Amino acid sequence: MLVAERIAVDHCRTMEWQIKTMADCSARTGTHFNPGERVACLIHMDGEAGELCRSDLLESEVEGFALPGPLLGRWSRQVEEPDADSGSAPATLQSAEDFFLSLFSDGPEGEEPPPEKQALQHLLALLLERKRVLRAVGPRRIDGEQPYLHVKSKRTFDVPVVTVSASLMEGIEDAIGELIF
Repeated sequence: MLVAERIAVDHCRTMEWQIKTMADCSARTGTHFNPGERVACLIHMDGEAGELCRSDLLESEVEGFALPGPLLGRWSRQVEEPDADSGSAPATLQSAEDFFLSLFSDGPEGEEPPPEKQALQHLLALLLERKRVLRAVGPRRIDGEQPYLHVKSKRTFDVPVVTVSASLMEGIEDAIGELIF
């Protein structure tokens, strides 16, 4: 393993990186979520500030929701009873996997994604590799793209290799916070 890669992997192993917990109410209507409802969690850019943002809303509200910037990824969760273990490991891992897959489902083919999206792809790939959801294919790369195999679907993803800086992590952590491994 190369030194730069080792630093990035060690950083991801020790950091408390999470996707923030789901909001109590819809970003679109302000109505409170009820147990059993499906909530879409959208990660997007704020058009004016250029920062990562998260919006939670009912699945039925996504169609007409206008984002202030480009959508980077999404996943959905079911609202659980207040006394339920909402941060269960399998549910959290599934959310992280869904989010990772969504980062590769949008956008024109051949167009390079924005740096924030590339950073999310890279960091989630490292975290999901640790949980054996993804497997690196071939030798480790320190630049360009690292192929990863999604074990369940047997699909290969070319994940950009990104230098993880403190400012990059700070920007990502502000927008996302409940996917802890």
